[in-house]
Amino acid sequence: MTPIVQEETATDTAVGFGFAEIAYMLRLFGTAPAKKSAEVLRLEAEVDAERLCAAGASSLIGRGFATIGEDLELQGPAVAVAYALAKANRWTEITLITPEFTDTVVHVESDRVALLLQPRTLESWFVFAQDPAVSGAEAELSIVEEHVRNHQEGTALIRGRMIGGETHLLIRPDNGGWAIGKVLDPTQDVVETMGLDSQDLLGRIRTTRGEAA
Repeated sequence: MTPIVQEETATDTAVGFGFAEIAYMLRLFGTAPAKKSAEVLRLEAEVDAERLCAAGASSLIGRGFATIGEDLELQGPAVAVAYALAKANRWTEITLITPEFTDTVVHVESDRVALLLQPRTLESWFVFAQDPAVSGAEAELSIVEEHVRNHQEGTALIRGRMIGGETHLLIRPDNGGWAIGKVLDPTQDVVETMGLDSQDLLGRIRTTRGEAA
Protein backbone atom coordinates (compact mmCIF):
# COMPACT_ATOMS: atom_id res chain seq x y z
CA MET A 1 0.00 0.00 0.00
CA THR A 2 1.28 3.48 -0.91
CA PRO A 3 -0.43 6.30 0.97
CA ILE A 4 -1.51 9.32 -1.05
CA VAL A 5 -0.13 12.55 0.39
CA GLN A 6 -2.77 15.22 0.78
CA GLU A 7 -1.98 18.71 -0.51
CA GLU A 8 -2.46 20.41 2.87
CA THR A 9 0.15 18.82 5.11
CA ALA A 10 1.69 21.87 6.78
CA THR A 11 0.17 22.78 10.12
CA ASP A 12 1.16 24.47 13.35
CA THR A 13 -0.86 21.95 15.34
CA ALA A 14 0.67 18.77 16.71
CA VAL A 15 -1.12 15.46 16.20
CA GLY A 16 -0.44 12.79 18.80
CA PHE A 17 0.16 9.13 17.97
CA GLY A 18 0.71 6.26 20.36
CA PHE A 19 3.70 3.97 19.87
CA ALA A 20 1.47 1.06 18.85
CA GLU A 21 -0.12 3.19 16.12
CA ILE A 22 3.28 4.16 14.74
CA ALA A 23 4.49 0.56 15.01
CA TYR A 24 1.51 -0.55 12.92
CA MET A 25 2.20 2.09 10.26
CA LEU A 26 5.83 0.99 10.07
CA ARG A 27 4.82 -2.69 9.85
CA LEU A 28 2.49 -1.86 6.98
CA PHE A 29 5.48 -1.24 4.71
CA GLY A 30 8.46 -3.47 3.95
CA THR A 31 10.72 -0.65 2.80
CA ALA A 32 14.27 -0.12 4.01
CA PRO A 33 13.31 3.43 5.13
CA ALA A 34 10.45 2.03 7.25
CA LYS A 35 12.91 -0.31 8.96
CA LYS A 36 15.33 2.57 9.52
CA SER A 37 12.48 4.69 10.93
CA ALA A 38 11.73 1.87 13.38
CA GLU A 39 15.40 1.84 14.41
CA VAL A 40 15.55 5.63 14.88
CA LEU A 41 12.29 5.69 16.87
CA ARG A 42 13.42 2.62 18.86
CA LEU A 43 10.37 0.63 17.85
CA GLU A 44 12.01 -2.39 16.22
CA ALA A 45 10.68 -4.88 18.79
CA GLU A 46 7.22 -3.31 18.67
CA VAL A 47 7.05 -3.53 14.87
CA ASP A 48 7.73 -7.27 15.16
CA ALA A 49 4.94 -7.74 17.75
CA GLU A 50 1.87 -8.72 15.72
CA ARG A 51 -0.68 -8.31 18.51
CA LEU A 52 0.67 -4.89 19.51
CA CYS A 53 0.48 -3.71 15.89
CA ALA A 54 -3.10 -5.00 15.67
CA ALA A 55 -3.89 -2.87 18.71
CA GLY A 56 -2.30 0.10 16.93
CA ALA A 57 -4.48 -0.50 13.85
CA SER A 58 -7.57 -0.73 16.07
CA SER A 59 -6.64 2.56 17.75
CA LEU A 60 -6.21 4.30 14.39
CA ILE A 61 -9.66 3.09 13.31
CA GLY A 62 -11.22 4.20 16.58
CA ARG A 63 -9.76 7.69 16.20
CA GLY A 64 -10.89 8.07 12.59
CA PHE A 65 -7.34 7.86 11.22
CA ALA A 66 -8.08 4.63 9.31
CA THR A 67 -11.07 2.88 7.75
CA ILE A 68 -11.77 -0.71 6.77
CA GLY A 69 -12.77 -1.51 3.20
CA GLU A 70 -11.15 -4.31 1.26
CA ASP A 71 -8.03 -3.37 3.20
CA LEU A 72 -7.28 -0.99 6.04
CA GLU A 73 -6.83 2.48 4.55
CA LEU A 74 -5.14 5.30 6.44
CA GLN A 75 -6.93 8.62 6.68
CA GLY A 76 -6.14 12.23 7.62
CA PRO A 77 -2.76 13.03 9.20
CA ALA A 78 -1.87 9.32 9.42
CA VAL A 79 -1.39 9.34 5.64
CA ALA A 80 1.40 11.92 5.75
CA VAL A 81 3.03 10.33 8.81
CA ALA A 82 3.07 6.86 7.24
CA TYR A 83 4.39 8.25 3.95
CA ALA A 84 7.24 10.14 5.60
CA LEU A 85 8.29 7.17 7.77
CA ALA A 86 8.10 4.68 4.89
CA LYS A 87 9.79 6.90 2.27
CA ALA A 88 12.29 8.84 4.39
CA ASN A 89 15.75 9.56 3.03
CA ARG A 90 17.08 11.39 6.11
CA TRP A 91 16.51 11.11 9.84
CA THR A 92 17.96 13.74 12.19
CA GLU A 93 17.89 13.35 15.96
CA ILE A 94 18.21 16.74 17.67
CA THR A 95 19.03 16.25 21.35
CA LEU A 96 18.30 19.39 23.36
CA ILE A 97 20.25 19.51 26.62
CA THR A 98 20.00 21.65 29.76
CA PRO A 99 21.46 21.09 33.25
CA GLU A 100 17.99 19.89 34.35
CA PHE A 101 16.69 17.76 31.47
CA THR A 102 17.24 16.38 28.00
CA ASP A 103 14.61 16.48 25.24
CA THR A 104 14.61 15.14 21.70
CA VAL A 105 13.18 16.12 18.34
CA VAL A 106 13.32 13.65 15.46
CA HIS A 107 13.31 15.29 12.03
CA VAL A 108 12.12 12.85 9.34
CA GLU A 109 12.44 13.94 5.70
CA SER A 110 11.13 12.25 2.57
CA ASP A 111 10.74 13.40 -1.01
CA ARG A 112 7.33 14.98 -0.39
CA VAL A 113 6.80 15.26 3.36
CA ALA A 114 9.01 16.38 6.27
CA LEU A 115 7.90 15.89 9.87
CA LEU A 116 9.12 16.84 13.34
CA LEU A 117 8.38 14.26 16.04
CA GLN A 118 8.71 14.72 19.81
CA PRO A 119 8.40 11.84 22.29
CA ARG A 120 6.00 12.49 25.13
CA THR A 121 4.23 10.69 27.99
CA LEU A 122 3.78 6.91 27.83
CA GLU A 123 5.81 6.60 24.61
CA SER A 124 3.42 8.76 22.62
CA TRP A 125 4.73 10.99 19.82
CA PHE A 126 3.59 14.48 18.92
CA VAL A 127 3.98 15.08 15.19
CA PHE A 128 4.30 18.46 13.45
CA ALA A 129 4.48 18.98 9.69
CA GLN A 130 7.52 21.01 8.68
CA ASP A 131 6.68 24.16 6.76
CA PRO A 132 7.51 23.26 3.12
CA ALA A 133 8.77 26.81 2.55
CA VAL A 134 11.58 26.20 5.08
CA SER A 135 14.60 24.05 4.28
CA GLY A 136 15.56 21.13 6.49
CA ALA A 137 18.70 22.91 7.71
CA GLU A 138 16.72 26.07 8.53
CA ALA A 139 14.16 24.03 10.47
CA GLU A 140 16.92 22.41 12.53
CA LEU A 141 18.62 25.74 13.21
CA SER A 142 15.28 27.19 14.34
CA ILE A 143 14.82 24.35 16.86
CA VAL A 144 18.29 24.94 18.33
CA GLU A 145 17.82 28.72 18.47
CA GLU A 146 14.45 28.36 20.24
CA HIS A 147 16.00 25.94 22.73
CA VAL A 148 18.76 28.41 23.63
CA ARG A 149 16.33 31.33 23.82
CA ASN A 150 14.38 29.38 26.43
CA HIS A 151 17.45 27.94 28.19
CA GLN A 152 20.51 30.18 28.10
CA GLU A 153 22.83 27.33 29.12
CA GLY A 154 21.23 24.94 26.65
CA THR A 155 23.31 22.92 24.21
CA ALA A 156 22.36 20.59 21.36
CA LEU A 157 23.59 17.52 19.54
CA ILE A 158 22.53 17.00 15.94
CA ARG A 159 22.85 13.39 14.83
CA GLY A 160 22.17 13.01 11.13
CA ARG A 161 21.31 9.51 9.96
CA MET A 162 20.95 8.06 6.49
CA ILE A 163 20.73 4.49 5.25
CA GLY A 164 24.48 4.45 4.66
CA GLY A 165 25.98 6.40 7.55
CA GLU A 166 25.83 9.02 10.29
CA THR A 167 27.12 12.52 11.05
CA HIS A 168 27.30 14.44 14.32
CA LEU A 169 27.45 18.12 15.26
CA LEU A 170 27.68 19.50 18.82
CA ILE A 171 26.34 23.05 19.28
CA ARG A 172 26.56 25.47 22.20
CA PRO A 173 26.02 29.21 22.66
CA ASP A 174 29.22 31.28 22.69
CA ASN A 175 29.14 34.94 23.80
CA GLY A 176 26.08 35.83 21.74
CA GLY A 177 27.13 33.55 18.92
CA TRP A 178 27.76 29.86 18.53
CA ALA A 179 30.45 27.25 18.96
CA ILE A 180 30.35 23.86 17.29
CA GLY A 181 32.22 20.67 18.05
CA LYS A 182 33.01 17.49 16.17
CA VAL A 183 34.55 14.22 17.24
CA LEU A 184 37.13 13.63 14.52
CA ASP A 185 38.86 10.83 16.42
CA PRO A 186 37.05 8.76 19.11
CA THR A 187 40.28 8.64 21.13
CA GLN A 188 40.64 12.44 21.18
CA ASP A 189 38.70 15.36 22.67
CA VAL A 190 36.02 17.23 20.75
CA VAL A 191 37.45 19.70 18.22
CA GLU A 192 35.65 23.04 18.62
CA THR A 193 35.15 26.00 16.30
CA MET A 194 34.02 29.18 18.05
CA GLY A 195 32.81 32.67 17.11
CA LEU A 196 30.12 31.63 14.65
CA ASP A 197 27.03 33.71 13.94
CA SER A 198 23.66 32.22 12.96
CA GLN A 199 24.46 32.22 9.25
CA ASP A 200 27.76 30.49 9.93
CA LEU A 201 25.94 27.90 12.03
CA LEU A 202 23.36 27.37 9.30
CA GLY A 203 26.21 26.70 6.87
CA ARG A 204 27.78 24.15 9.25
CA ILE A 205 24.42 22.39 9.66
CA ARG A 206 24.07 22.24 5.87
CA THR A 207 27.59 20.82 5.57
CA THR A 208 26.77 18.20 8.20
CA ARG A 209 23.71 17.28 6.12
CA GLY A 210 25.91 16.86 3.03
CA GLU A 211 24.52 19.99 1.39
CA ALA A 212 26.34 22.96 -0.08
CA ALA A 213 26.84 25.65 2.56
